[in-house]
Amino acid sequence: MSVLYSGGLWSITLIIGVLMGYNWALNGPRWAYKALLGLGVAVIIISQLLPAAHPFRINVAEGLVWWFWAIVIAIPVLAYAKLVRWLRRKAEARHDP
Repeated sequence: MSVLYSGGLWSITLIIGVLMGYNWALNGPRWAYKALLGLGVAVIIISQLLPAAHPFRINVAEGLVWWFWAIVIAIPVLAYAKLVRWLRRKAEARHDP
């Protein structure tokens, strides 16, 4: 619970996830999912406009650094997987009658 009390990306993700769960359970409109996702992104962006020493800004920024490096590592892996899939389709198409 201390992670949630200190704020950051985990608390934003949990709150948006709970709201999306309520929307699903209560058969809410489909546009509400996009609206909630937009709200979460807006909260993350606005949190970076807080003063530099604010604890919420610091916690969100630390989470963003982690996600930045995860995406940097994932991009070449996903590009290689897409290349292999494309080459396999080309090879299968060549051998089909």
